[in-house]
Amino acid sequence: MCRIVITGATGDISGDVLGALTQAFRSCKITALVRSKKKASLITGRFPSVTPVIRNVDSAAEIASEASEASEADVGLYLASSNHLPSATAIAQGLTETKRQSLVRIQISGANLLSGAEVATSSDGQARAPNHNDLQGISGIRIIISSSPKRAVDQMLLNSSSEQPNLRTAILYGPLIYGLGRGPVNQRSIQLPELAKATSQLGHGVQVGKGLSCWSNIHIADLSTLIMRLAPETEVRQGGNPLLWRENGIYFAENGKMPFGESSRRVAAFAFQNGFTKSTYV
Repeated sequence: MCRIVITGATGDISGDVLGALTQAFRSCKITALVRSKKKASLITGRFPSVTPVIRNVDSAAEIASEASEASEADVGLYLASSNHLPSATAIAQGLTETKRQSLVRIQISGANLLSGAEVATSSDGQARAPNHNDLQGISGIRIIISSSPKRAVDQMLLNSSSEQPNLRTAILYGPLIYGLGRGPVNQRSIQLPELAKATSQLGHGVQVGKGLSCWSNIHIADLSTLIMRLAPETEVRQGGNPLLWRENGIYFAENGKMPFGESSRRVAAFAFQNGFTKSTYV
């Protein structure tokens, strides 16, 4: 029987993925690492086939236990914080101790990977010149990862895959996510709901600077579908398609892009049309 371990199972992304997992991998044992009994009960209430395991990622002993869980899994979906280095280190150690012949590790990471230049020059709201491409421009993306101290966990994952021939890794950089998730706890992302909330509270739309900065976007179900399409590759015991994994396994999951100013205008127009504000002003 295959084993799947998922972290951050009560988040908007991970909760939706967990729902998809229970439908697509009925014959697999699915373990969800959570931080509290309350969250564990919410998971079993929605997904009875999932086994929740309570872990405190700030406890050295429980991080070691997390490493043990990682060593027993065929597929590891690490969808919690991508900045928690102790937990990531423990998982990496667990993967080196595994007896599994074929491993898949998929990780969600932060899209602020690409915003370093704008933050450094305080050019918020401005249009950016380069468009990064995860197909032809993947070597340049790896350079950005290796040169950024905040991407230590991502770099560790890439290093692990180059050192372990039985390990296939993929990193997904999430964009602006919309849509209602299928998880038991958090079902919405932050950006658009908070923009709508601010528009309603202020009585008008808001944007940063000229509103020209762009971000790709994707529906939560489409992001889960991408992960579901990668996960079955664990059944390919000869290493899978090399174009999908390891140094090539870097994905910008998106289905189009939009300037933030346009997002603000659309939210403001909707708020006005439905009586939440008195104008479409942004």
